[in-house]
Amino acid sequence: MLARIVGIILGTILATSGYVVAGWGQLGSWAAHLDLGPFEPHRPLAGAAAAILGGVLVVAALTPRPKPKSRRKGPVALDLDSGLVAMPVLLPEPVADAPPIVMPVLQATPVTPPPPQPAAPPKPAAAESFAQLRERMVALTRSEAWNDAARALLAMKTAARGDRELATVHRDLGDFARGQGQLDDAAEAYETAASYARDALRAAPNDVNAMELLAGTLAGVGDVAEIEGRLDDALSAFEESLALRRSSGGREAHDPGAQRALSVSLERLADLREDRGHRMRALDLYRESYDVAARLAARDPTRFSSDLESTRQRLAELEARIAT
Repeated sequence: MLARIVGIILGTILATSGYVVAGWGQLGSWAAHLDLGPFEPHRPLAGAAAAILGGVLVVAALTPRPKPKSRRKGPVALDLDSGLVAMPVLLPEPVADAPPIVMPVLQATPVTPPPPQPAAPPKPAAAESFAQLRERMVALTRSEAWNDAARALLAMKTAARGDRELATVHRDLGDFARGQGQLDDAAEAYETAASYARDALRAAPNDVNAMELLAGTLAGVGDVAEIEGRLDDALSAFEESLALRRSSGGREAHDPGAQRALSVSLERLADLREDRGHRMRALDLYRESYDVAARLAARDPTRFSSDLESTRQRLAELEARIAT
């Protein structure tokens, strides 16, 4: 209702103002000199527009509005293009005194979950063999991973079976301790290894592998004894080691590693002989080592040329000292 009253008042004001501004009739004479600013050239048009707008507002306010119709449920609108026909929605009529429908209550049967199955225990990792442990230990030693190499050595000691494996692991323990400067531990490990190696050689007197195992162990015994100044013990160990490597017969003829081991044994004993003042015996040993080194260098120059050069230099120095 308030909107209608506001519309009538506002429309009347606009219509009257437009009538006066346009100069229609006697009422417009008093506004003939009223300045409309930028709209002055369009005075009749502005007045007519205001009068028309005011009249429209009055008519709109006086026109009664239709009451809104209540909505009813009608047919469901379906897509005719799809071939479906609109069907009215029929509501069920109530039935007087109809008994209520009672739905039976279904009791849910509890389902007992199956007991959890115990997880299968993980399969234990296959234990490394003694040979695999030693191969890993050697690789760790070459990469200077000393802590891991030491753990591998302890595992080797646990896995060792028989005289040969026990001799090998104790010889490796001696090498490791000597490399760490622990000479007492190295000497003890070498002596233990030599004892096992002798038992292995007694069980197989003609086995060149058993001979090499004892020869290498005795070389370690001699090295530690020489460092500690026990020259007689060192001399005895070096001589026995050299005798074992010479007694292996034709093995040196086709095994470069065995030939190089023989050359090293000859030079270790020669150096010790020279320190004891036995220069001529040392010279004979160096000449024998030079012959072995020359055969190796002729077969594989890349691998053994440096050994041959070192032996040649030591032999020349010894010959020079003897000549003076």
